[in-house]
Amino acid sequence: MKKLILSALILLSIGLSAHTQQAIQYSLNLENIQHHELGVEVHFPSLPPQPLVVRMPTASPGRYATHNFAKNVYGVEAFSLDGKALSVSRTGLNEWTVAGHKGAAVFKYTLYANRADGTYAKVDNRKLHLNMPATFAYGVGLSDRPIELTIPADQQPDWTVGTQLQRVGDRRFRAPDYYYFYDSPTFVGDIRFRRWTVASGSRTDTIEMAFLTPDPDSLLDAYAEWTQQVVLEQQAIYGELPAFDFGRYTFLCAYNPYVNGDGMEHRNSTVCSASVPLEGYNDRLIGTISHEFFHCWNVERIRPASLEPFNFDEANLSGELWFAEGFTSYFDDLSLQRAGILSAEDYVKGLTGTLNYVLLRPGTRYRGPIGMSQCAPFVDAASSIDKDNFDNTFISYYSYGAVLGLALDLELRRDHNTSLSSFMRLVWERYGKPEIPYHIPDLEHLLGELTGDKDFAKNWFATHIYNSGLPDVKGLLEDFGVKMELNETDSVGFYGLRLRDTEKGLQVGGTVFANSPLYGAGLEEGDYIIALNDLPVENKKAWDEAVAGIKIGQPCRIQFVQNGIETLGAFTATYDPSFSVSLLPENELKSKVKKRQDAWLASGRE
Repeated sequence: MKKLILSALILLSIGLSAHTQQAIQYSLNLENIQHHELGVEVHFPSLPPQPLVVRMPTASPGRYATHNFAKNVYGVEAFSLDGKALSVSRTGLNEWTVAGHKGAAVFKYTLYANRADGTYAKVDNRKLHLNMPATFAYGVGLSDRPIELTIPADQQPDWTVGTQLQRVGDRRFRAPDYYYFYDSPTFVGDIRFRRWTVASGSRTDTIEMAFLTPDPDSLLDAYAEWTQQVVLEQQAIYGELPAFDFGRYTFLCAYNPYVNGDGMEHRNSTVCSASVPLEGYNDRLIGTISHEFFHCWNVERIRPASLEPFNFDEANLSGELWFAEGFTSYFDDLSLQRAGILSAEDYVKGLTGTLNYVLLRPGTRYRGPIGMSQCAPFVDAASSIDKDNFDNTFISYYSYGAVLGLALDLELRRDHNTSLSSFMRLVWERYGKPEIPYHIPDLEHLLGELTGDKDFAKNWFATHIYNSGLPDVKGLLEDFGVKMELNETDSVGFYGLRLRDTEKGLQVGGTVFANSPLYGAGLEEGDYIIALNDLPVENKKAWDEAVAGIKIGQPCRIQFVQNGIETLGAFTATYDPSFSVSLLPENELKSKVKKRQDAWLASGRE
């Protein structure tokens, strides 16, 4: 992220230049971590005369919903530098005000932290897993101050630290401002490191992996080798690595039963966590490594203007996540394939689930990729107790954008003698490397420049981005030697229908999609099916037998109970549109198609 002043952290006074560079100091108390309690002490020096306002964030980098981190803060106290108690009052849901500080104050609190992932924090007798906004309160109006963090060396002295923060001493770390501090997750524990260097132009950067896992060293070595290949493959896409701060990028990898699964990008690091070890799962976990590292270009430096600066006090709304997350999702498995970690066959088969989800769900009736992106504050780790209709109205911007990225890549290769990799490199050169936040029209302009065809770019964005038109993925894949085949062509089916046997009968166990014939018949989640075409249906076996007797195009009747009311609905039977994706046999490929396929799947390294 660029080091811009947070919109939420407005300076309370002008003319404080003599004071603003004095560091705010955080220190920790680990005495009760076995009960998930962390003591936090903050020294605020050189304060303006106004009361000090201290606030817990409600948003976290890479997450777009609000989170009430303050709910786990208690035991709040404030003192003067000579130890006298100061008046501290709660003045908001996530805010405290300290009065009478005379220019300096010590703010203390206890944090309960018991979820380890990319958003929250967890402390226990094994580790400190610190996501900074979930852990540390900030001083309002002090956004430009340097931040120093001290992790006591006399408590858990054998533990080591993994972080992108600048190391300035024995378990002492520094950030230039709050913006950087909050973007710097930190692991403390029995960490095993793997490090190597990568040349990038005139620079040589260090890549390090900080592991919290029970796996043997041999498996860590093999996993680090995979990661090296991913780094090089993605470097080839952009032509260089970003200029990492302090010349270092850190993978914070927690693979053990004491964490929750997640992946979360940051400017010079990423959290990759899973509640399983590497052994037996490394081939699945490496996908998160690939996805998150691609973010060090796309979203951390190629940054949408809607997220710059990131607001730590409110939900962050962005219409560009189809590009920031979705195009990244396209390149994550493709990078694994190009690096030799995935076979071409497995990579192509792996497209099946994403393509079925995006092309067959009804969400595009309601929103295009911009609208889906703007739903992030409701769906990205957000929680609520009332039900929603997102199964019918929403398609993940990760998957939606990945399909758009795939289609655009193939179209660029087939029709314009270029590629999506070339497009990403151009966006990097114009907006990422100089760290100029972009808008969607900027991407359209660059697509026209890359292809030399402004009309193509205009039409592509008008159809697929500003509206919800889906590309001809089937035709594009065929031109690259990939086939899409219906799973069932001659029998009736109902895409996505979930049924379960219960004591009361056969119940609809999930959303009935709006593009299903059963939706038009009035069937809804929770209903009990009684009969199909007057044939009694008591269980799934009876349902399958009744469906087997129906022909495609046949008018049908369905009886069901909805909210205690017996209902009769009608529909016309259709086939299940689910399909599979696979490579055509090599001997069936025309030379032109084989050449396209080879270029698409080939490594970008010379």
